[in-house]
Amino acid sequence: MRRTPIELRRDLGAAARLWSAPAHHTVEPEWWTAFSGEPSAYYNVACCQSSDNDVLVDHCLQPLLDLKKPGVIMLAGPGLATAQKLVDAGWVMVDALPLMVLDGPDLPDVDGAGVRALTEEDLPEARALLADTYSTSDAAAAAAVPLLAVEDPDFGVWGLFDGDRLVSSFTVATENGLVVVWSMVTRARDQGNGYGRRLLATALRYGFEAGAEGSLLQSSEAGERLYRGLGYEVVEYWQLWSRPRWVMGRA
Repeated sequence: MRRTPIELRRDLGAAARLWSAPAHHTVEPEWWTAFSGEPSAYYNVACCQSSDNDVLVDHCLQPLLDLKKPGVIMLAGPGLATAQKLVDAGWVMVDALPLMVLDGPDLPDVDGAGVRALTEEDLPEARALLADTYSTSDAAAAAAVPLLAVEDPDFGVWGLFDGDRLVSSFTVATENGLVVVWSMVTRARDQGNGYGRRLLATALRYGFEAGAEGSLLQSSEAGERLYRGLGYEVVEYWQLWSRPRWVMGRA
């Protein structure tokens, strides 16, 4: 399943159609944009993978400014060379996160009890879990866990229940033979108990049995250990840039 970083960047951008507004989702060889239109920086994303400052400005920076919503610009591969342009525009780097891939269906054996695909009736609880854990708005959580995710067979929402209580969930998009993971979340008081590992390994097994060849995600710093333990490997690190007032609460 070995794919180049260029291919994997494109696959992640294409899979963002799960949560982006159709009119604001474009994937091109050197850049992609995925804007939900909601006031949440991490669901209005432009990705530049070109060293050309004009690509950054014309296809990432200006469209995000025109959206008039908080957002982030991700610089990947050759796009890292354009960072000075963002510095000059008053943007700041807020994180450096790994793009990670699982190459093949080998997964650890886990207890899959309580894991299942969510239905439309489960969506309010999944959205509340995301909003509470990441302190995001209800509207942004609804964009991240859309109704489309349970209506379209290319998408899905998975959850792990402890009794009747949803403790961990994530959304998924199947793209180019890859299970692309979005919005992985475990309730704060339940973290450290292996719920995320059980959920992801069980759900991925279903995806591989259905024909997927591997999995792709962009990890948070806190999640990297979990994903490495499941066999994911880091492809490269991306820089995340934003305006200070959008992500730091100050102008």
